[in-house]
Amino acid sequence: MTHDLAGRLARWLLIALAVDLLLTRVLVRLAIFVPKGEPWASVGAILGRIGAATDALVLIFAVLLLLALLIRSGHAGGWAERALLVGVGVLAAGGVVLLFSAPPPTVALGLDLLVVVIAMATGLRLARQSGIPALARGGLVVLAAAVAIAGLSHAFDAWGAIAGLSDVWKAPSTLILGVVGQLTFVVGAGLTGLAGVICLRRSPQGASRPIALGSLVAAAMLAAAVFAPATFGALAIWGVGLSGAVAAVFVAFSAGLSVAGLPALHRIAPRAAVGSAIVLLSGYGLAASGLVLAGMLGLFIAAQPSSQRH
Repeated sequence: MTHDLAGRLARWLLIALAVDLLLTRVLVRLAIFVPKGEPWASVGAILGRIGAATDALVLIFAVLLLLALLIRSGHAGGWAERALLVGVGVLAAGGVVLLFSAPPPTVALGLDLLVVVIAMATGLRLARQSGIPALARGGLVVLAAAVAIAGLSHAFDAWGAIAGLSDVWKAPSTLILGVVGQLTFVVGAGLTGLAGVICLRRSPQGASRPIALGSLVAAAMLAAAVFAPATFGALAIWGVGLSGAVAAVFVAFSAGLSVAGLPALHRIAPRAAVGSAIVLLSGYGLAASGLVLAGMLGLFIAAQPSSQRH
């Protein structure tokens, strides 16, 4: 994925998302729990400004990647690919509008349903992508389903506002969709990571370091969940949109598999690895427009034929 503009932009988007997760969605949020006096107040203010800049970078790189993909599809893509990218472009335009004003519920419903349609269509493309190992392909299809469920959950909220449904009717459906969607997201992350770990075990040379790193990440998350459950829960919601519907042990195990396995998967199917990492770092159901756009583009990057080297 190093020989064309779209591939380079996908990597820059991935880096921007990683920085955004670490700074904006973790460290800046952690600043809430530290004392408000100096020097902590100044440090929190600096982190806040850096986080705001990172938010903007995510959106900028996502838009640039979308433009690069649109230009490339205009030369070599089929009608289905172009239609999906145009749909993603509509989402991008809607996200920019959201930065300045809240849309009417009907517009929000339309955008949310568009997320569902694009995620499902991209999931079908992924299911037919023979250049990706079967287990990783299954994990990506599950991730696409999680994105679709998140969009459906937001669409249900918008429809409830339009129809004037009371919380008595909305709450059970929203809860069910939230549980199913978060579980699907965690399972998809675990499957794609496991596919890479299996690749590591088939080639044991150099496998110990990524497995050790993944184990360390999983252990650190479990320790945080045990010794600081309230803080861990808040960061899970703010960071990746997981509100506790899935037990922390499964979230930690899935995160460890992803950290250990995605670099190995990159050697075999680089587009699938980069695309799935973008989706995972974008989080589940987070409403920020840049993250929604990034998640859509991550699915699209993963669904590109492996024979077309970046």
